[in-house]
Amino acid sequence: AVPSRSRAHVVTDRHSAAMTTVKRNTELKKVKFGTTDMTVTQVCAGTMTWGSYNADETQAHAQLDKLWTLGVNFIDTAELYPVAWNYGALTERWIGNWLTKRIADGSVERSKLYIATKVNPGGVGNEHPTRAKQVHGYDEEIVEWSCRKSIERMNCGYIDLYQIHWPSRDTPLMSTPTFRPADENGKIKNRPMGWHDRGGQEDFDRTIKSIMKLFELGLIRHWGVSNENAFGITMLCQTAIRLGCPLPVSCQNDFSILNQTYEEDTWEAAYRFGIVGLPYGALSGGTLTGKYFDKSHPQYIAKDEAERPLDKCRHRVSSGFQPRYGCSQAMAATRECVELAERWGITPTELAIAWSIARPCNANGSVIIGTTTVRQVEECVGAALLELPDELMKEVDVIHEKYRNPCMYYAEKEIWKSLPGLPPPASEPEPEREQ
Repeated sequence: AVPSRSRAHVVTDRHSAAMTTVKRNTELKKVKFGTTDMTVTQVCAGTMTWGSYNADETQAHAQLDKLWTLGVNFIDTAELYPVAWNYGALTERWIGNWLTKRIADGSVERSKLYIATKVNPGGVGNEHPTRAKQVHGYDEEIVEWSCRKSIERMNCGYIDLYQIHWPSRDTPLMSTPTFRPADENGKIKNRPMGWHDRGGQEDFDRTIKSIMKLFELGLIRHWGVSNENAFGITMLCQTAIRLGCPLPVSCQNDFSILNQTYEEDTWEAAYRFGIVGLPYGALSGGTLTGKYFDKSHPQYIAKDEAERPLDKCRHRVSSGFQPRYGCSQAMAATRECVELAERWGITPTELAIAWSIARPCNANGSVIIGTTTVRQVEECVGAALLELPDELMKEVDVIHEKYRNPCMYYAEKEIWKSLPGLPPPASEPEPEREQ
């Protein structure tokens, strides 16, 4: 059995300067999650690498045990997970095995654990007998099927937060905020996955009616969006109001020191409708930990040398997966973040996560953390104990003004990739895939 939880005290790396320059609390703060009745920790357990980068189920269970004992009561997953390879269903199944075991031994009470998952319009991981891996527009049949399968795999009874993983309409995703609709041949310049519709009113009606059915069936408690923009949030909310559906409560977009595009018009749309942030990517796929500066700052990869040496880390194992996090400008900005963290006596990981938590767009929300080892869990959860002073936050702003959203390109991808900076984490890039 997992050790019982008492006070959420976290032991992390301590630096002599940290205790005098950055306040470090002793207990995790919990917040009322937006407009919901959920009281969650300011960090949420991310799970997308469990089943790929973590090849052994026991590794995922060990991380879940540690998260729970440290006080984390919020888990995010998806029918799509794991990512990079072995796509679909497996991560939820591993979570379900852990949850079943821990409820049985009395370590975990289901009502005190909040579970978020997602349905995707690519049909990946839905395990439907005839519609698996088929692009769809969130119609009632497939959304109900996907939701029921997630509940079945996790053996969790209901979903606390059910999210639309990305838009089904012809809008760009992932590496760029620049809109380009599909051309006459159905091609979209800035979208790595397929699309289903043109984002007409009937398409938003269809999505909202599917969500309403889940509420009517008692399968979900709340719902949210992910990888959305201001148009999508506004149309979904206005449609929900017209049809009498509860509003989405959260938006899970890519957000970090290296990608602050969410704080542009997307956050205003979310803010006006009472939607809180549940961002992913706070560490930019591990780049912001500093571990890829193994020559100039070897201490960061040394922490995980036994369990997770550099040749097993994401950007070395599969450099073609989400390469935006390791582009030359992102690496240059990261080096300055690493040096800034060291000047303040904290780790780069602590800086990146604590900064994300402190941003106004994530007030009363939660920041997703991604880990592959128990030690990483301890450091990432420990980052939530920090209260960064205004002076440090402003120093991050300086880096942002110098390298404006370096993980994103605005016009031409090839120009962006050729910009001067630092070498990418991997010396032999693979073909790119952002999903």
